[in-house]
Amino acid sequence: MGSPLLKLLRVVRSETGGTARVTGRKIYILPTRYGLVFGVLLITLLVASINYANNPAFILTFLLTGLFIQAIFHTWRNLLDLSLQWKQTDPVFAGETAFFQYELWDEKGRAHYALQFGFAGNDSVITDCPANEKKLIRLPCSSRRRGMLDPGRLTLETRFPLGLLRAWCYLDTHATAVVYPAPLEGRLDSARPSWGMAIEGDRGVGADDFVGHRSYHPGDQLGHIHWKAFAGEKGLLVKQFGGDRVNRYWLDFDAIEGGDTEYRLRVLAGAVQALSLDAAHYGLRLPDREIAMDSGESHRHECLGALALYGVAE
Repeated sequence: MGSPLLKLLRVVRSETGGTARVTGRKIYILPTRYGLVFGVLLITLLVASINYANNPAFILTFLLTGLFIQAIFHTWRNLLDLSLQWKQTDPVFAGETAFFQYELWDEKGRAHYALQFGFAGNDSVITDCPANEKKLIRLPCSSRRRGMLDPGRLTLETRFPLGLLRAWCYLDTHATAVVYPAPLEGRLDSARPSWGMAIEGDRGVGADDFVGHRSYHPGDQLGHIHWKAFAGEKGLLVKQFGGDRVNRYWLDFDAIEGGDTEYRLRVLAGAVQALSLDAAHYGLRLPDREIAMDSGESHRHECLGALALYGVAE
């Protein structure tokens, strides 16, 4: 069917690497409610001008008609040649809002104004695109369940400059986000962790004694950051602990009694969150995967990511 309905369903799809470009054939434009009222006004003025043969009324009618025609062109042109590239989306827990970060620019370096971006069913963001610059924007999308979040098509629209017309197009940058299971707190059943000798002894991996500070490295536990020193502008430091005892936990999917799969995953997610704040090593056992014992922020994300994608089809 070559009907207008199919044309409305066309999508500006990214051809390479999560980038979408707005071309003239992908832009749709219709009058707004104010535009319809303005059109009725023009028709009324034209009929009155003909009826009364009033030259000033003819001049006013043609002037306003020319203004409306120019508004069509400038509203359409306000979307033309825009490019949008998806940069990243940080993982969130189920029920939280994910923010998709995009980079916006114009292929020819022109400025664009009053651009409105939004995913269906979510709040929109209104921004401008400066001339000869790239603009970073963050678009919200609510998450409902764990797994991979597909926000769907992104709608870009504008009513600039007069608000008489609405021009819009659909963008698909194939953006996705990882949604972790919503953690259940206070349900860690492993009250008796195993423990063993710290491999590196007093080099700061134990859990018994405070031995000093060192510079922060990506992946360090947030609970060990010395926030007072950071507030005093002494840099980002991490507390080091020595000693020989290191608590070790195995978080086992099959060891959780009762509940369905989603309940068990939420319990494990709560345990990962709790243990990531302590000086403990923990591993994760799922029916299809095992993650060795470790600690730190990167290990936390690895475990939560495994829980998020457990049983999810490719």
